[in-house]
Amino acid sequence: MRVWASIWLVVWLAACTTAPTPTRTVLKVPSEKQWQGRISVTVQSDPPRNMSSSFSLEGDARQGELNLFSPLGTTLATLQWSPTTTQWLQGTQQRRYDSMEHMTEETTGAALPMVAMFDWLQGRDSPSPGWQADLTAIAQGTLVARRISPEPSVVLRIKLDAP
Repeated sequence: MRVWASIWLVVWLAACTTAPTPTRTVLKVPSEKQWQGRISVTVQSDPPRNMSSSFSLEGDARQGELNLFSPLGTTLATLQWSPTTTQWLQGTQQRRYDSMEHMTEETTGAALPMVAMFDWLQGRDSPSPGWQADLTAIAQGTLVARRISPEPSVVLRIKLDAP
């Protein structure tokens, strides 16, 4: 709950002022794969948790960067990962995690299947335990994946911008 309150506080403050750029580790992401659009994660917990934002994503499951943006285009958070580090950057705060799954569980309420997600974005039906991906509209830029088990159920929706 505290993470969501922090995100909304950042959105509100961004509408009023521009924060100084924090000093942080920047991971160079050598990648031909880049995506942008909207992402939504709904966790059917009690109470339900929902996160939705615009995003830009580059890299792969091994090394990459995900930027989350407010409706005004302000960066809400940056998630970076490599074989040696996984971190969440939000304003002047920096948090490190032992894996992408741990970071996504802490930030959204559910561990997201990052390896499978990159495959799904490329139209490959990669299995992930407990998850079902609907790739029927991926050519139109729409991905919907559902975690059936374990509880709580989770719905991941991605709508890619047209190239």
